[in-house]
Amino acid sequence: MRPTSEGIFDRIIRNTGLIALVILLFCVVNGCKKNSQIDLKPDLNVATDQVLAVRPFTYIVRMVARAAADSTLHAAHQAVIDSAQVTLDAKNQKYTFTFSDRMCADSVIRSGIFVATVDSGFFHKGTRILMAFNAYAEDNHRVNGTDSLHCTGTVNGQYLYDNWISGIVGKDTLRNIAFDAIFHLTVAPGIMVQGVKQTVIATGGTTHGISSAGYSYSSSIVNVLTQYERCPWISDGLIYLSIPGVAVPAGTIEFMGKSVCSDRIQYSFEGNIYPERVRNNFLNF
Repeated sequence: MRPTSEGIFDRIIRNTGLIALVILLFCVVNGCKKNSQIDLKPDLNVATDQVLAVRPFTYIVRMVARAAADSTLHAAHQAVIDSAQVTLDAKNQKYTFTFSDRMCADSVIRSGIFVATVDSGFFHKGTRILMAFNAYAEDNHRVNGTDSLHCTGTVNGQYLYDNWISGIVGKDTLRNIAFDAIFHLTVAPGIMVQGVKQTVIATGGTTHGISSAGYSYSSSIVNVLTQYERCPWISDGLIYLSIPGVAVPAGTIEFMGKSVCSDRIQYSFEGNIYPERVRNNFLNF
């Protein structure tokens, strides 16, 4: 079923208290303790690699949506968006984002270039978007691969996109994360969130790949990943992980911002809870 952002915000507010209560009760009963007798290194490696792999591609979509709606960029053909120098080749509908080792709003240092070629405007049924990378990196994690989107239609003013990714993200100078993804996006412009109209992107779909430590895995987004235009992190969502052949072959990644803009996430493997944050001095597994 295609994810939709319709009603997401009401559900977030309504369910946040219930989710917090469930987590609290779980911790009271189980102590939220880590079981040191179980080898969770493969699970933690996969979870961290999944976060590092998904982050650049969800960020890029959000940046292209912002550029498409930026009146200054479309008037002057250049602008600064989240520390990136952005230029627009209006004739060829090409957006170029150039980063110069500067920290962005999500505390990630980005360098290099990515280019989005849009054949008929971002907010337009039928449009196709092709991404290209030129030495692009996030906190020195190199990003390469293919990334394309197709706007398949609209529902109640929301734009529906299919997103195909075959990506390689460098974990360090020797190891890579390789993955393929099919995402389904709902892009909703002009949604009122906490008194401010903004574009909201809801992402569902699946991935499969090989982690930097060589573990095969697959994932499914069971609660859509929600991005607000005014928040640099994914605010909400739940990813289910499957890691065959390891001691604990399944777990989840939950984005904990909910109705608050936050980079907090949480890994859960067989009752073992690992709070994390999506920034460079964390994500060390």
